[in-house]
Amino acid sequence: MLQKNPFEGIQKHIKLARPSETAWAAFTTEERDAIIQEFESNHPYYAPWVKFLFWTGCRPEEAAALRWEHIAMNFSEVLFICAAPSDMKEVQGTKNRKSTRFPCNPRLQSLLKELKPSPCDHSSLVFQARTGGRFNYTNFQTRYWRPIIKEMVKRGALSFYLSQYHCRHTWITEALNHLSVADVSYLARVSTAVLYQHYAGRSRSITIPEF
Repeated sequence: MLQKNPFEGIQKHIKLARPSETAWAAFTTEERDAIIQEFESNHPYYAPWVKFLFWTGCRPEEAAALRWEHIAMNFSEVLFICAAPSDMKEVQGTKNRKSTRFPCNPRLQSLLKELKPSPCDHSSLVFQARTGGRFNYTNFQTRYWRPIIKEMVKRGALSFYLSQYHCRHTWITEALNHLSVADVSYLARVSTAVLYQHYAGRSRSITIPEF
């Protein structure tokens, strides 16, 4: 029997990697609109997905889990209550088990009206793969988002490359310019502490004077 734990004290030598400064970076509203236009013009099938991420700030796995039963009949609200991670077969709760009745503005209502099939099976997914079934947002990231966004950066339409998850950061950053921290916390299903730590200071445009 070991008299001493060989791993005792090792934890003090282990340093967890800290998220990079780009972890919560956001696109500008002009860049957001340029990305939407790019998909509308060249990849229209995926434009609704991109719009929905930008206009709700939801996580990709939350959008992938949405069914029409989670959309109010009059398109007034979206219920974010579950998630469908791309590496799991089973649908589960949201990242922090929080749910949201997300109010739809006219822009979002119009998008959902255009997407809804007639007749509609309310248990069917809102966003589906071209061949049917769950939308694979990881595949979308690799095959469409990454090359398209990098090409836009290359030609000067965007300043930096950011993944599709940054649609969420873009929404939160802009929402803090128009809504209270408490409201954004509820709508984005994230704590106010996280908002203050990572977003609140980034929600304003900073101009550096010459000195």
